[in-house]
Amino acid sequence: MNKKFFTSVLLISAFVVSFVGCSKSPQETEHTTIAQSLAEVTATTGATETTMPLAPIIVATPTPYPYVDNVAPFFLKITRNPSITVGDEFSIDDYISYIDNTDPDVTLIVDGTVDNSLVGSYPLSLRIEDENGNYTTDSITVSVVAPVEPGSGGGSYSYDTTPFSDFIASYPGDDIHYGIDVSVWQGDIDFNTVRDSGCEFVFIRAGRSSNGEFTEDDYFRSNIANATEAGLHVGVYVYSSDNSIEAVEALADRMIEMTEGYNVDLPIVFDWEAFGRFQQFHMSIIDLNNLYAAFENRLEAQGRSGMLYSSKYYLDVVWNEEGSNVWLAHYNSQTDYTGEYIVWQQSCTGRIPGINADVDMDLWYGDFPG
Repeated sequence: MNKKFFTSVLLISAFVVSFVGCSKSPQETEHTTIAQSLAEVTATTGATETTMPLAPIIVATPTPYPYVDNVAPFFLKITRNPSITVGDEFSIDDYISYIDNTDPDVTLIVDGTVDNSLVGSYPLSLRIEDENGNYTTDSITVSVVAPVEPGSGGGSYSYDTTPFSDFIASYPGDDIHYGIDVSVWQGDIDFNTVRDSGCEFVFIRAGRSSNGEFTEDDYFRSNIANATEAGLHVGVYVYSSDNSIEAVEALADRMIEMTEGYNVDLPIVFDWEAFGRFQQFHMSIIDLNNLYAAFENRLEAQGRSGMLYSSKYYLDVVWNEEGSNVWLAHYNSQTDYTGEYIVWQQSCTGRIPGINADVDMDLWYGDFPG
């Protein structure tokens, strides 16, 4: 992150020569020291001290210039043409999600109304504005439609699955390892068969946490016992929609407690992906990154390793993943994500012997820990 501050040089010779420069990256998440900031200004601008002939120079003690936020909030999600049935309630928050770099409570202004009692199209103009007056505008058109007659509509959806053996063959390499991640949705798992099918590692869901309340995955205990007994490399992940430092620190403690006694050699993963209505959490980009930092630091203080799970889009626009272990989710034959990552979740429609359901398939790059 680039941090540049204003500084001035005071010259004693009946006048003052001053220099000013300031810029800020959109995803600013931390502050540097004054000394670092001044060094960056000098390196960036090439600024040098200017003196009058024979005049002594006194350099004022540098102080950081107050940060001025000029970065506008932006939409994380926007459904441009939503539709509701006559009589259904309409809430704009069901169709948009937005965030700001520093302001946890962005103001939403909606121009237009939706009459849910009358079939028609209703255009809405949207404006999101932060506390410093930076804003973004957009629009959607809501359609109110007549109820669908019983028996009409519907349809089916089909998709292709990928055998785990084909997945392995598609990504050859001496420094690549092949794995899966599982939860209650996979049901009973024969981990010995999974291992014999070429799977080397597994991430197991421990549960989910919201507002500091944790719910354990119904299959966590059996999954972690059977996976470690089968000799797989094992990590755990926890889904969180918490929005306080205290909650995620307590969650990290719980993860350590739940994995004690098992050979869990892979990281404990923080999975925060409740971006659909992000504004309801009253957090900024800085606040969100501070959550993961608190989770990771809590683990490291007790000798454990953390990891951040997220999709490519949110890694690009929200997370400051620098220096952290990253598990990238990007469902594509090849990823164009340019950041660093250790694990790539390549597909959610894998099939492997030992599991009678679709499963996520993952690649681990490099050696396993230890």
